[in-house]
Amino acid sequence: MPTNLLTLQVHAASSSIQPTNLGTRDHLNQAKYIDLLARYYVLKRQHLLAARVLFRLAEMRSVDGRDAPTLEERCQYLNNAVLQAKNASNNDNLVSSTKGVYDEGFLDMLEAKLAVLRFQIKIKEQLEALASQLEASESGQNEETAERADFDGRAREKAKELSVELKSITELYNDYAVPFELWEVCLEILYFANYSGDADSSIIRETWARLIDQALSRGGIAEACSVLKRVGSHLYPGDGTVLPLDTLCLHLEKAALERSTSGTESVGDEDIPRALLAACKGAAEPVLNTYDQLLSNGAILTSPVIRLRLLRSVLVVLREWAMSIFAQRIGTSSVGASLILGGAFL
Repeated sequence: MPTNLLTLQVHAASSSIQPTNLGTRDHLNQAKYIDLLARYYVLKRQHLLAARVLFRLAEMRSVDGRDAPTLEERCQYLNNAVLQAKNASNNDNLVSSTKGVYDEGFLDMLEAKLAVLRFQIKIKEQLEALASQLEASESGQNEETAERADFDGRAREKAKELSVELKSITELYNDYAVPFELWEVCLEILYFANYSGDADSSIIRETWARLIDQALSRGGIAEACSVLKRVGSHLYPGDGTVLPLDTLCLHLEKAALERSTSGTESVGDEDIPRALLAACKGAAEPVLNTYDQLLSNGAILTSPVIRLRLLRSVLVVLREWAMSIFAQRIGTSSVGASLILGGAFL
């Protein structure tokens, strides 16, 4: 490309990133020139300026609901902006005495924006999947079908909203995740936001309870344990409140006893303690402390049957802990240690 043409296009792009110019009928050309400007800055190794331009691209608004970048394109812009911010070098045209502080704050902001955008993409995909499932399950004409159709329509409408306009983390939580009972996403958002709005963590405990109940209704104890393993291991260790082991343990053990007694589901003694261990990434001590705390509280465990069930779970935790220690000593895995001992350590 001739130098003079490149200069003219870079000048046009530089002008177009001003907020007052965004949203004109030349929106597509603006995006094209802004992208060109970002490439120019990368070529010139002016990484921080490139990051600022890419951030502007990611934040571009649509004109009359059209011509906006897709969420995936916005995500790519932000990914590239983070990369450029990390690669920012001393030859960027910034005052050296303030550059380091500014870079760090700008990078943190970009990474936070990227995390929120990923939440938005995840919620949008889940709403679309939810709407498709509801549509496939509709049959006949009755009041329940009408309610499902209304829910289906709202899910699709909300998914469309998310595809057009960027939302804040608060909006994603209050207006999308909670109303559509996306409890796993709710927990991830609370974890990301370092939520500490209530002293006793009642919001987090209630959200976990709803997630477990949702899993129980879909696939019983097996599904609930699977959800606990997946979500818990992502949040552990956190600050100690985002994974309320006492609430989860008691909730699952009571549900297991109820289902086993009624014949609804066959639940093994190892299912729940192993799920708790997996949620804690194999750390046996916090799980053992949780069972000890529950067994020491007679007001919570009034039935000898539930106490017996918890004691059996404690034996599983102790066995797994002993296996882990033995495996470390002989330089193998817990599975290997179990095979060596013939699976009958206790």
